[in-house]
Amino acid sequence: MSMIRNFVAKALWRNGAADDAKKKPKSAFGGYRKRTMTARQLVGGMASLVPETGTLYQVWLKHDIDPGFREELMLAVSKLNDCRYCTWGHHEWAHMLGVPDEELAHVEQMDPKGFDRKKWTAISYVRALVSADFGPVDEKLQGEMEAKYSAHEIKEIKMIAKVMDIGNRGANTWDAMLSRLRGTPAADSHLLDEVVLSGAFLITAPPVLYFLSRATKRPVLEMARSLIDYTRHHEERTATAAPAKAR
Repeated sequence: MSMIRNFVAKALWRNGAADDAKKKPKSAFGGYRKRTMTARQLVGGMASLVPETGTLYQVWLKHDIDPGFREELMLAVSKLNDCRYCTWGHHEWAHMLGVPDEELAHVEQMDPKGFDRKKWTAISYVRALVSADFGPVDEKLQGEMEAKYSAHEIKEIKMIAKVMDIGNRGANTWDAMLSRLRGTPAADSHLLDEVVLSGAFLITAPPVLYFLSRATKRPVLEMARSLIDYTRHHEERTATAAPAKAR
């Protein structure tokens, strides 16, 4: 695991350095704009999941929500938070579960084409929840969710969004650390938080790669190279994508 961690960390560092060289920010401060989190927020977020153990069990182990649909929701949140690592991971996981590439492309581009109204409503809902920091969302969207999903299903969908938001912001904080070390610190992030969250990221990443490797029957280093290639071109793909307007 340490070999995988070192391999990925060094490669992602090089990728980030190349991106920074292309961007050439005018200022050495405030160049990193993605949503991050503090160590306290991480602890608070994880603690808030403890009472929801039953819901987590129902979603991830009992598959109350179709696993492919769950991964599409997580991918939609990852794209909103612009987390390149989670976007890659949940794209791979969804693909492993049989979600077609075309449908995944629609999720990544927030293109409603190819989705029925019920699924698209849920995709829009998780993004609205995250954007509102899990406060109230648009009344019309909330009403549509309540018309199409049961209260139990909505609770599970909210949990999926919450878990993914924690993961996204944690991984983004690792990127904020890389950005700081390259001379472009985030205006609203602190070194201590970046150190803590970076440690959590580097502990979590190898087991995830190993799991995906076993599940897809692909070598671990092949999966690591796939991650590195995806993250290397993530910003480029995001900048050139032309998302369709939501219905």
